[in-house]
Amino acid sequence: MNVITNINAKPCDIMNNPVINTFSVVLFIIATSLLLVNCGEDRTSDLEEERTELRNNLENLKDDLDDQIDELSSRIDAAGDEADEDLEAARDELRGERSDVERALADVENATEDTWESVKSNTKDLYDRVSSTLEDWADSIEDRFDN
Repeated sequence: MNVITNINAKPCDIMNNPVINTFSVVLFIIATSLLLVNCGEDRTSDLEEERTELRNNLENLKDDLDDQIDELSSRIDAAGDEADEDLEAARDELRGERSDVERALADVENATEDTWESVKSNTKDLYDRVSSTLEDWADSIEDRFDN
């Protein structure tokens, strides 16, 4: 029985045809493969966009830390022997935070698709914590020198 010429064929008869079944399976596999390849490209593109954004945020934060460390160093140097130990402790803490930012930058650069979500989450937490610390120290330093 030829499926194409048999007008009386039922839909289930057509699906029992091995040629049509094989063709359907091959078509399904091709469509699924194309979909998966496209999703993989989108994921990689999204990951690279997020990586660039995080890298830029961390670089800006590192620059802000460097500025604050330089300012503290200048004030400590100007004060000479009378430099406040709290200022030196603040500078040391900011240097530690800067080291953490450097490590986070390396983590962002080296992250794979498998590790990305964890790295991204940890980096955002670090960014929030260090930004907050930087703001607190800047306010504290200004209050100290304004009085």
